[in-house]
Amino acid sequence: VADCLRQAGVKVSVADLARDDQAEALEDAFRYDRMILLAASYDGGLFPPMEEFLMHLKAKTYRQRRVALVENGSWAPSAGRVMKEYLSAMKDIDIYEPLITIRSAMKEADKEALKALAAAFVSSNI
Repeated sequence: VADCLRQAGVKVSVADLARDDQAEALEDAFRYDRMILLAASYDGGLFPPMEEFLMHLKAKTYRQRRVALVENGSWAPSAGRVMKEYLSAMKDIDIYEPLITIRSAMKEADKEALKALAAAFVSSNI
């Protein structure tokens, strides 16, 4: 997704929440009017660093933004549902539909869905 956006001339900030400084990711979330969150499902819920990030967004009164969601999971993806629950509790958050679900390894259909997501982002439909 980031490569597609960069090729279209969009300024992109990418954070690996398991390795990067969450404070910088939070700063970027407030800097821009929209973002795409990609997360793995974890024990029937959400990967802990993403859950922590969303808790910080809520505590900092994140609002009036558009957010697209991409989840990854093998047999029972749950990350999208949990991310939606967190975001729905925040004011004026517009969650882009459809939620994109990647089941384990990336397939050609997943790549096309991510390209369409990037195109919607570029055209400001996200």
